[in-house]
Amino acid sequence: MGARGGRRAAGNSRRAVPTRKRDSDVSAGLIPGRRCLCKTSGMNDPRSRILPLLRQGEHLLWVGQPDPRVRFTGADAFLVPFSVLWGGFAILWEVLALTTVRQPFFVLWGIPFVLVGLYFIFGRFIFKKRRKMATIYALTNSRAIVRTGDRSIADSPIIGLPMKVDRSRDGRHVSVTFGSPGLGGLLGMYQNTGLDFFSLGLGQTVAFYDIEDADGLLGTLDRARVG
Repeated sequence: MGARGGRRAAGNSRRAVPTRKRDSDVSAGLIPGRRCLCKTSGMNDPRSRILPLLRQGEHLLWVGQPDPRVRFTGADAFLVPFSVLWGGFAILWEVLALTTVRQPFFVLWGIPFVLVGLYFIFGRFIFKKRRKMATIYALTNSRAIVRTGDRSIADSPIIGLPMKVDRSRDGRHVSVTFGSPGLGGLLGMYQNTGLDFFSLGLGQTVAFYDIEDADGLLGTLDRARVG
């Protein structure tokens, strides 16, 4: 009786021993509850999204992304007060239409203006941040490349065109514009504000905005332009 009980206890102890998970099983995504990183580690690599765009004989010199923490540009000195005025007037109109006039036409007429005003005040900054997070800048020995998402790609030669460099007030970020914006720069003022669609693609130039690696970008750009 004692020997039989001892064998049963030994069998239970053997069944209670957990099996060790092998590293190869985890990396292959075989262990439930563990996320497999081996197949997605390169999907968000900026270099891997730029390399397929290179032409024959072209060399990738620098890759970067805009800083999504930077919200305001020089154009916001005008756009912010305008947005507040537009939004304030639209909201006042809607309040009066609902409380005083009480006519369905005036209520419906004011709704689009309220929505536009809210986008001016808040929405464009959300759109701008999301766009920045999907944007990659690249510098080769002959071109400046801007890739936004999977479908939008723009490029510009870096030699033979005027170039404008703007540093932020604190000196931590730099923006570089390649070429001259059309129409005296009036349409180009909407770039990097979240209101880019206002220009309908006219007068806009290829540009790198809000780059934190200022010295790395400018140093590489100087060497590339010299040849």
